[in-house]
Amino acid sequence: MTQAEDTPDNVTIPTFCHKCQQEIYISLPKILIDNANSYPVSHAHLHGNPPHVLVIYVDRQYFIRGTELSETVTVERARKTTPLSAMVLLRIPPRFKQTAMAMLKLRQANSTEIAAITGKTQNAESKYLGAMFRLGYLERIRVKRFFQYAIPGKSR
Repeated sequence: MTQAEDTPDNVTIPTFCHKCQQEIYISLPKILIDNANSYPVSHAHLHGNPPHVLVIYVDRQYFIRGTELSETVTVERARKTTPLSAMVLLRIPPRFKQTAMAMLKLRQANSTEIAAITGKTQNAESKYLGAMFRLGYLERIRVKRFFQYAIPGKSR
């Protein structure tokens, strides 16, 4: 058990990380502990090089009641998508406009279908669709062994 150091809004809890082999200090807002539904409260602390997670279990008196170490961590962030629409079309780079207009018509398609409408090569359309996906205008959907692109929230 390790005692915490208090400030008016936060608590700093010293603990030992067996991966780093050193003492670390984890600062938490007191409100997280004080308003918990049950105890101990678990908190994951990402730190170190290579990155790893130390999970601490804190009781209502801010004592650490246990720890766990995870040597792997995955951080996911929600993709921000801006679905294609007439207004978005005005902001799209000129080289993508023809492809974007074809996507607005089809709602979901692959590069071959878009190339048939725009008259460009399938390879060029594949690059444009990939770029529009990375910019957040399209979603990528796996259909059998191939990818199709779709306007977020829309499908055929």
